[in-house]
Amino acid sequence: MTAVVDTNVVAYYLLGTEPFLEEVRQFWRTVEDAWAPVHWEAELANAVWMAVRTGVLPRDEGHQKLDLAGRLGIQSVPNRSLWQSALTRALDSGAAVYDTLFVELAAQRNVPLATFDRNILKKFPEIAKRPSSLSSN
Repeated sequence: MTAVVDTNVVAYYLLGTEPFLEEVRQFWRTVEDAWAPVHWEAELANAVWMAVRTGVLPRDEGHQKLDLAGRLGIQSVPNRSLWQSALTRALDSGAAVYDTLFVELAAQRNVPLATFDRNILKKFPEIAKRPSSLSSN
């Protein structure tokens, strides 16, 4: 399966976040090609930083989690190739451009967007799907 992957799907997997952990584990077993706008890397690093800062994750594990993320094989796509259409989607939907960049990438590649973001799932139901609905196909 090929999919665009929202940062929350990566973060919940790496950080072992309940109640999402089993769902993301199953997703990562089935995904073959994963794509994301390049800013997913900064978003993930920020989530790891926050996990360390709040004591959820020991400091020395932060770098290990980023190393693991790099081994997931997510192909990063430059935002510049997406931002015009992502801005239009954001203006039309009220969703943030950070989020519509993922939606636009999925639309351009004609693949689903795996996400837990309720707002995106609601506003873009034809594109955005929960990981469990993708890994069960």
